[in-house]
Amino acid sequence: MAWDRLAADRDRLREAQLEALRENCREAARTEFGREHQLARVSSHEDFVERVPLRTYADFEPFLERMRKGARDVLWPGLIRYYGQSSGSSQTLAHHKFLPISERQIRWQQKAAFDVVARYVRHAGHARFLGGYTLGLFPPSTLKPDGPVSNTNNPGLMQRNVPWPVREGVLPRPDLRDIPDYDEKLERMAEAYLDHDVRAMSGTTCWFSVFFDKLLRAAAARGRRVGTVSELWPNLEVLFGGGINAEPYRPVIEKRVGRPMIIMDNYNATEGGIFAVTDRIGGPGMLVVPDRGVFFEFVPAAEHGKPDARRLPLWEVEAGVDYSIAVSTSSGLFAYLIGDLVQFQSVFPHRLEFVGRTSGVLSLTQELTSFVEIERAMEAAVRAASCSVVEFSAGAEVGVEGTGKGRYQIFVEFDQPPADPRRFARAFDESLCAQNRVYREHRTADVAILPPALFALPPGGARRFMEDIGRRSPQQKFPRVVENSKRDILVKYATLIPWERA
Repeated sequence: MAWDRLAADRDRLREAQLEALRENCREAARTEFGREHQLARVSSHEDFVERVPLRTYADFEPFLERMRKGARDVLWPGLIRYYGQSSGSSQTLAHHKFLPISERQIRWQQKAAFDVVARYVRHAGHARFLGGYTLGLFPPSTLKPDGPVSNTNNPGLMQRNVPWPVREGVLPRPDLRDIPDYDEKLERMAEAYLDHDVRAMSGTTCWFSVFFDKLLRAAAARGRRVGTVSELWPNLEVLFGGGINAEPYRPVIEKRVGRPMIIMDNYNATEGGIFAVTDRIGGPGMLVVPDRGVFFEFVPAAEHGKPDARRLPLWEVEAGVDYSIAVSTSSGLFAYLIGDLVQFQSVFPHRLEFVGRTSGVLSLTQELTSFVEIERAMEAAVRAASCSVVEFSAGAEVGVEGTGKGRYQIFVEFDQPPADPRRFARAFDESLCAQNRVYREHRTADVAILPPALFALPPGGARRFMEDIGRRSPQQKFPRVVENSKRDILVKYATLIPWERA
């Protein structure tokens, strides 16, 4: 493929990326931001670094708030009509991020989506799946008017903009696509498309097994004696996933389907669309998409937050180094730090892996719960249950008891334990629901996230944990978010409190 030749050639890759940067700068040159930063004079990465500093969402938020009230020509020419709502993972002025999605970005995302399909067709050696239906598991595609603009979500917006040549083969249809309640939407889709020839599915990977359970229940309700999805959809051959690492979910998915499945991962974000896609089926890492309207910069993780941090273009990164990623997009975000950490497995071609968030978050279904939200939830729980804690942390458990769903695990070393563990855990859960829209939607009716599990650490348990992981300095803090490998250490000597039955 031409994309492979471009990815493997330093000069071609550099030119493709510079063209993306120059095009975005040219388009925005006459905007308020463009004039202030002399974007018309940017012709090289060095010019760009000299004129445009790195910014976070909090830095962009004043611009975006004006744009959402109708201001034109601020970051991008004209009025941007759509804003993708995303849970905030940093301490911003608002509880959630509202990221601009221009018409140009929509067109770039359509082309990037074609790249994902082309990758699979090349691997499979045929395009038989196009002879049936592709079913999308995405949030509701509703547009919520907010003054002169509309708030939505990026996957839902793209579902509304499926190109007409393939529209007839894409499910769900608008009557189901726009159901606002996601659990109801999945139930209705399972019932409506049970007998359709579904050959491919797309969506956030964690939703596949949740939907498969609903599909099998819908079949049982009709008297169909089937045990696997393959008996209903024998031609299902590929899952176009993304948003999270697919491998922890693979065992549950394949158990539901009844056979091994090809899962095509992609790395996507509301800030620009698809950044990378699987190019080697069954192998780790995703190939960066360099020519779809996004200019990439990478800051070594060890330098993140420093005023003199290096900003490396794609053609200068090294394998095996953690980088914080910044993007400049066709929606007016320039040198925007999205909060992700990535590592390149190889360069020329550039294959990367998502390795974490700069702020440290929990995420089962892209809810991106920050340590600040966890701390606020703990404060609410302590108040509600009239108890006190020494230390606490939270982790995320995938595939609870073979359900295909996840839950948070709360680890607490109590000074004064709660008399009512149920009140404590419920208050924690309710506080997260109040703070984080995606968590709330996915917790509702246990659709994808189950109630949190509460674990009590023994006296001195927090310090013991820190010693176990080699952090003995009194200056090193007990983590508010604990990653999976360290979470397993905590579970070994913590006591589960079955609060739901308390």
